[in-house]
Amino acid sequence: MDRELTLICSVCAQPVVQDDGYLWVSRREAAAVQQAYHALEKRSANPHDGSLTLDLADLLALPEPATWRADHQDCDPVREEGFHYRIPAARLRLRADLLDWTAHLLEKAWLPHTDWRDVLRETRTGSARITVSGPRSPARLAAI
Repeated sequence: MDRELTLICSVCAQPVVQDDGYLWVSRREAAAVQQAYHALEKRSANPHDGSLTLDLADLLALPEPATWRADHQDCDPVREEGFHYRIPAARLRLRADLLDWTAHLLEKAWLPHTDWRDVLRETRTGSARITVSGPRSPARLAAI
């Protein structure tokens, strides 16, 4: 089967082509981001009508979303930590696979507190964590 998507290891910067790696996010990091958002909502809630009064400084103090990373199993600096959500590279070969994973991940309460939307955007043009091959978009064809 052809591969449209290839993960790029965040440690060694080499493609994960032997399916000895994965795309992963720290569930602990995502939970910390989620907790920070919930704490802000609780502090900012108006007890009378439930509306939120948000302060710009509070918004700017919120943590960045948890980052999805690609790594070879041998390169993963925290592979022994049990609080990761991993998607094996063997199950992320095609854009359709990413669509299936997105449908599955939408059931996870912590997903909005990760940079998954950036992973999705990167499947159009590629990035440092994922390369893309296969059919080209009409805009890219016009540039040739």
